[in-house]
Amino acid sequence: MIRKFSLHKVILLRKDRNDSQYLENSLYTLCPEIDLISTRDIRRCIKFMRNERIDALFIDSRIFDNHDRFLEELREQQINVPVIVIAEKENGSTIEHSVNESTCDYVVRDDNFNNALSAVLEKVQRKSALSREEDDDLEQESLLFQQIYKSQKWWQNIIDAITDYLFVIDQNYKILRTNKAFANLFGKEPADIIMKPYYELFGMDQPHEWCVLPENNSEFCPRSLERSLNDMVYLISCFPIFYDDNEAVVYIMKDITENRRLKDQIYHLDKLSSLGTLTSGVAHEINNPLTGIIGYTEMLLMKDADEKTRKYLRNIYDSAIRCKRIVENMLTFSRQTPAQKSTESINDILDKTIELHEYWLKTTNIEIVKIYDEVPSIAIDRQQIQQVILNLIINAEYAIEEAGKRGKIELKTEYDRRSEAVSITISDNGTGIQPDTIQKIFDPFFTTKPVNKGTGLGLSIAHGIIAEQGGNIQAESTLGEGTSFIIRIPVSRE
Repeated sequence: MIRKFSLHKVILLRKDRNDSQYLENSLYTLCPEIDLISTRDIRRCIKFMRNERIDALFIDSRIFDNHDRFLEELREQQINVPVIVIAEKENGSTIEHSVNESTCDYVVRDDNFNNALSAVLEKVQRKSALSREEDDDLEQESLLFQQIYKSQKWWQNIIDAITDYLFVIDQNYKILRTNKAFANLFGKEPADIIMKPYYELFGMDQPHEWCVLPENNSEFCPRSLERSLNDMVYLISCFPIFYDDNEAVVYIMKDITENRRLKDQIYHLDKLSSLGTLTSGVAHEINNPLTGIIGYTEMLLMKDADEKTRKYLRNIYDSAIRCKRIVENMLTFSRQTPAQKSTESINDILDKTIELHEYWLKTTNIEIVKIYDEVPSIAIDRQQIQQVILNLIINAEYAIEEAGKRGKIELKTEYDRRSEAVSITISDNGTGIQPDTIQKIFDPFFTTKPVNKGTGLGLSIAHGIIAEQGGNIQAESTLGEGTSFIIRIPVSRE
């Protein structure tokens, strides 16, 4: 029984068709499914072996003898295909000596040709099977590496999609991994900052106090804290990593500057609300005896009395009137007077308010600069807004007077179509406000003015009035250069 072999693709490099016919018939008999490529062109043969998977090359001994560099050329092009030389009976011994380690075998065309060919095909089939297994393994490894690479890219894209600032540092504070957001914070790409000490990006010579790594990592637990960096407030969270004896720490920095501002604003509004309830009751309790003091003092002043007594009574009356004004401010602060809203022009309100205070502005030689935009009318309480504007102008006058220089107050209106809000900016070139003070200026009864110059309720009342109108007010100041108060009120679309 003839044994069959399962070779897939074989090349026959022949001298002429007649001499190769016998070999072709034998190969088709022993390998029924073989794909046999027969050619006389050595270049074409090498091209096939370079571009396709070939199980074996059968070469006529006459070609083999005339091309001594053929095998060397195959090695140079890293073509590892078994080569079988087909020799004639009369030069079989010569071929046996001339083949080298690079050829798989040779077959002599004699009476034992078929048996020798079967033995050679068995070797080729064995080698081909091993080669295919190796190729399959390499292919599997290649697929695995591709999956790992895709997985890494996938996770990197996920990390880069996070807008919070993320970076991983080792025990020497060097950056091992980072996302684009953190690198872009410093105008760099992630590859530019890998293996660099993180604190150098912040312009420091040593780590921040919140980034000191503990000596005992087993006691290092995830934690979060708030810190100010470069005028921004961050919530900084850290998470330790222990993997394959490697120790690192993941840091996530979340920008909470706006959240902190809103939190402070809510806290301030809550404080104003609580204090408003208290001041309302206190103001009413004081108002009753105060009315009696003013009334009886006026009655005494109507009677004849010596000059000294009248002077004392006048002092009592003036002090009582001042107390009355403070009580009225307290009642306004506690919202005892409901807002009466109507559609008003902000530019017109500013002009009317300046007219009310025009005499004082002229006597103090303060220049008024108006920069009005075409802003839509908004629903507000005209009197309350006038009270806010007048209070801010009076504060600006005081700041300019303290600076002792030629004063200028600028009133500017703008309309932001994106937020659909009207903004009013009142700026002065006065003394400015201390950085540690500007956070407190809207607190009730807080004032930087001397005694008898202010009650500390003006800006608190202004803050409450603007909040009641649905807007907000904030201050910006540079010490020695001046202060700006910015009021933003949304345009109602009801």
